[in-house]
Amino acid sequence: MRKSDLITLDDKTIEYNYSGLFDTDKPWIHGAITLDTYEIILVAAGKVHIREGSREYELAPGELIVLAPGVEHAGTRESRGHTSFYWLHFFMPSGKPFFPKTATPHGGERALREIMHYARYDAGLAEVALMKFLLGLSAPEKRGNKLAHEVDEYIRANAPFRVTAKSTAAQFGFSADYLSRIYRREFGVDLKSGIIRHQLDYAESLLINTDYTIKEIAAACGFEDENNFVKFFGYHENTTPSLFRNKFFYLHMNAK
Repeated sequence: MRKSDLITLDDKTIEYNYSGLFDTDKPWIHGAITLDTYEIILVAAGKVHIREGSREYELAPGELIVLAPGVEHAGTRESRGHTSFYWLHFFMPSGKPFFPKTATPHGGERALREIMHYARYDAGLAEVALMKFLLGLSAPEKRGNKLAHEVDEYIRANAPFRVTAKSTAAQFGFSADYLSRIYRREFGVDLKSGIIRHQLDYAESLLINTDYTIKEIAAACGFEDENNFVKFFGYHENTTPSLFRNKFFYLHMNAK
């Protein structure tokens, strides 16, 4: 990704401000605050109960809200148990937002982690990624190939069980080659790559949102041997699970 890829909308650009991950196991309620930035909140674990002005929202894992500047937002009731969400602040010139108030974006957690990663090195690159993310939210909802989306949801839900292209194809009654072609047309990668991506997303979610040991995460991801999990993770992410967790927490974590 290059700065020259920066997308503008009627000559209006997005300006990245800052971001992080909130995580707590204690009862928690969002304090009342009015910001001069937009704020994205994307829930990773638990539920977040929040209002903007007088309108109330309940956000579940995978769901996000984009809070507007100049409008008070506050918690409406306590979140209990483990609560975790990504937050990101950005500026945008005044005018009607081109993105929806709420959404359940495909791959939302990974997209926000990538924006946070870019922000470490170059705010311009973070703004490119953020603009593309917001434009994706604003695109008319389309399911495309229904079968491809059903397959994607299946492998996402079964990521802990080490599904394969062959077992997934058998589940849907098609050949692995045919299903992979359908999946590629919709998502741009073959079925095997999609499965690996969901497995990594699940592992990274556990690394970030739990205090499980690497051995426990390996088991939760369907690996009988911790070393095999570490090799799998390292091959695809070019780092170890421990380094991934430590770097993310050091750079982005705020907790209570």
